[in-house]
Amino acid sequence: MQTEQRPNSEVFIDLFTEIEQKLKEICGDTYHSNFSELLRKARNINPILHQYANDLREYAQLRNAIIHTRRENFIIAEPHNDVLTEIRHIRNLLYNPPRVSKVMKDKPFFATPKTPIMEMLETFASKGFMRCPVVDKDKIICLITAKTLARWIITKPTDFQSATLEVVIPFADPNDFIIVSENADIVSLIGQFKNSIKKGNYLQAVLITRTGQPNSPLTGIITPSDLPNLMEMV
Repeated sequence: MQTEQRPNSEVFIDLFTEIEQKLKEICGDTYHSNFSELLRKARNINPILHQYANDLREYAQLRNAIIHTRRENFIIAEPHNDVLTEIRHIRNLLYNPPRVSKVMKDKPFFATPKTPIMEMLETFASKGFMRCPVVDKDKIICLITAKTLARWIITKPTDFQSATLEVVIPFADPNDFIIVSENADIVSLIGQFKNSIKKGNYLQAVLITRTGQPNSPLTGIITPSDLPNLMEMV
């Protein structure tokens, strides 16, 4: 026996209600703010909502049209299939955003405190790298960047040919990177990059480990150049 298909309007209302509930969770809303107010607050917190704010405003109008124009045997504003596809996509992004493991560069280049500086610089030159995690016995120590080297050179000039990274480590800035797990979602990651810009820290890299702890094996890296790809996914 074939199951009767639900009207698009019913599916749409269910999806919209789930999105509205997620907005309340994001805003910590314990009152009864209207959808427009929730969206205004939440779009500054969640990049997905910022990306789809205009669409959601239109969907709010459609929701109102469906609810307030009901007739006994039909709905005046019956959503098109494409509308269901789009609103379902937004709902799924909010409830199950893509994970870091899907976008990270795996097997990232890294060095140890005993790595010669010249060896790291040669890799930078040949591979076009601009930053290098330093790992010691599976523990992330710091991130070496061009600015790190500049601070070291100005303060402690020495022989490049014989020096190792252990003399540069004290000049690394701990605000240049954060560590997250492979299971972290890219929405929070985009938020981290944006917050760093607002604070003037300019996050240089997100280092990914299995557990999100510095003493867990380094498995991937995400840099500012990956941001366009991250934004495209949401």
